[in-house]
Amino acid sequence: MGSKGLEVDRTRKALRRFSRRQLMEFDTCAHCALCTDKCPAYADSDVPKYAPGIRSSKTIRLINKQFGLRASLLKPKPISAEEIADLAESTFNCTLCGRCMETCPFGFQTHELWTGVRCLLHELDGIPPKVKSLSDMLDEFKNPYGLEAEMRLDWVDYTGLENAPVKERASVAYFVGCTTAFKGSNHEIACAISKILNQAGEDWTLLGAEEWCCGNPLLTSGDEEKAREFAEHNVSALEDRGVETVVLGCAGCFRVFKWEYPKLLGREPNFEVLHAVEYLENKIEEGGLKPDKYQGRVVYHDPCELSRLGGVIDEPREVLKRIASTPIELPEHGVDVRCCGGGGLLQAVNNDLRMKIVKRRLEQADSLGAEVLTSACPACKLAFIDGVKAGDLKIEVLDLMELAARQLGLL
Repeated sequence: MGSKGLEVDRTRKALRRFSRRQLMEFDTCAHCALCTDKCPAYADSDVPKYAPGIRSSKTIRLINKQFGLRASLLKPKPISAEEIADLAESTFNCTLCGRCMETCPFGFQTHELWTGVRCLLHELDGIPPKVKSLSDMLDEFKNPYGLEAEMRLDWVDYTGLENAPVKERASVAYFVGCTTAFKGSNHEIACAISKILNQAGEDWTLLGAEEWCCGNPLLTSGDEEKAREFAEHNVSALEDRGVETVVLGCAGCFRVFKWEYPKLLGREPNFEVLHAVEYLENKIEEGGLKPDKYQGRVVYHDPCELSRLGGVIDEPREVLKRIASTPIELPEHGVDVRCCGGGGLLQAVNNDLRMKIVKRRLEQADSLGAEVLTSACPACKLAFIDGVKAGDLKIEVLDLMELAARQLGLL
């Protein structure tokens, strides 16, 4: 990017990704502030440029420089490197939690707008350096941690799991996900789900080294084309095994498989997509799994990508009724859940803000006397673990599948 800014033709081509409807939504959003206080990034930072409406105003300003009335009468003005960097700072200081979308009085699909802006920044080489490094690792290693594919099954040895099949054919597949496979704090989630599948007598398999990242970090960093390649690989690996149902324990993986893969591939995959809590709720209802009830105070946090963005809200609560004697609702739950701070690649861009957001959520749990804080997303679990350590709180953080496996006598 030169000192005089980006080439006009290149910028105009990139900006044409937005539809007429989206241009109208950006303009309307830029003149409205009704969702601002609901935005976790703004509420826990007080930085105006992190607010959704300010992000829209910065975007519409670039659009007007290329396609506005002045640009039509005179000529488009180049967009400077400083303008791109300013938009990137606003755009990536966001967890992509979708709460502004739920609050929007006009019903705008703001999650779609913000991911679109990230795609724009990707096309204009405006991605923050740490996000770019993550994308490079995904390209080389097929995971965001820069680890070899053969290490995807190391969690099996670490947890002492005896039956973790990798088969050529199976009716059910467990897609583990990078954050569960590679982060030690989450290995027990994979062990719990595997033991529940074994207990239910499923004909199931792992993909092992053939499993690639679901592509969520690529979509979040604005690289749709690379995300499509990852989707094609994972769907092919599953369909080649004759898989009928894919079980996913990660909320981000679930949302991408369920809602983004059909758009990326232009077709529905030939298998059913279930989050692990949906699978578990089905098995408990059928009577195949009979857990005991935990007697302590359990608080459940809805992962944004599972609840608001994924549509799975009732099933975790049905599971909690069966495994906990005293399940407690946090304030701001369900579709209105307050984000934990663990999404949107915020940790890579502004971990201090991530920790402020999780601190606010933990204060709510602590005020309810929570003994166990549970969720259904490995990214949420990592955020809460970090927050509990930082705040020296006496709250045990467990994934819902871990708690269920305990109450089934499997962990």
